[in-house]
Amino acid sequence: MFRISRRLDYGLQLMIALAQDEQNRPQATAVLAERLHIPLPFLHQIGRSLIQGGLIKATPGPRGGLRLNQSAGNIGLLQIIETLEGPVSILPEPNGNGNGVASRAIWEDLQSTLVGYLSDISLEALADGREIVSGVVVPAFQASEHKN
Repeated sequence: MFRISRRLDYGLQLMIALAQDEQNRPQATAVLAERLHIPLPFLHQIGRSLIQGGLIKATPGPRGGLRLNQSAGNIGLLQIIETLEGPVSILPEPNGNGNGVASRAIWEDLQSTLVGYLSDISLEALADGREIVSGVVVPAFQASEHKN
């Protein structure tokens, strides 16, 4: 079963919060944890992974904190997911006896579609409040027109 982990959900919330600061100023982890309702030790763990993945920077000191390492427009949802959870894969493990060969094409197509979809969504679009409707990113004020 494909599941979104708490780590991924919190990590995406963190990335969106950082992207919403247009000046990209360092934000204190304690403040972020409180505002996003993420336990501080868990936020530190997630932040460490995002730093190692090159998506955010940590600035030490009393006015330090976390900030994006690159523009939100250059960071894709797939990049965030893979940094926090590893490669996206829905393909079943081969069982060695040939079973599942016919269904493998379905899973490969779904894998390709999912990766493409996640690649097309930028952090900037998520931070700006744009909604994703049928695979197309649209401004939130237009989304209700597309849902009908």
